[in-house]
Amino acid sequence: MSADYLADTVNAFNVRDYKKAVVCSAEGLAMAQGRDEAFWMGLHEACEGFEQLEDNKWALAERKLVASMQKLRNFGFRYNNFEVTAALAGIRKNVEEIKAVRTRNKRVFDVTLLPQFRLAAKADD
Repeated sequence: MSADYLADTVNAFNVRDYKKAVVCSAEGLAMAQGRDEAFWMGLHEACEGFEQLEDNKWALAERKLVASMQKLRNFGFRYNNFEVTAALAGIRKNVEEIKAVRTRNKRVFDVTLLPQFRLAAKADD
């Protein structure tokens, strides 16, 4: 797995440039093989889901985010320095928020709930 693609995806995602995050994650997915491919598929779907959320396409965003959670949950706490558990928690909270807005239990989507993806800190050698 290329650390550069992952860092670029995380950086774009964290500044809420979801279109760029989709492109970066697609590049990572294109280079991935084996187990990395499933990871990148989940990460790519998460980025696509938030891009759809940004465009107010609630149903599509929810489907993409649920699909991403189904893939990413198989990678434990951390995978190649990406903090999977934190990402899953943020994605899950946003799925719940989407459902609340779609069912009209809430009028407005709370953008303060948009997650940040994190890379684990590397120890100096």
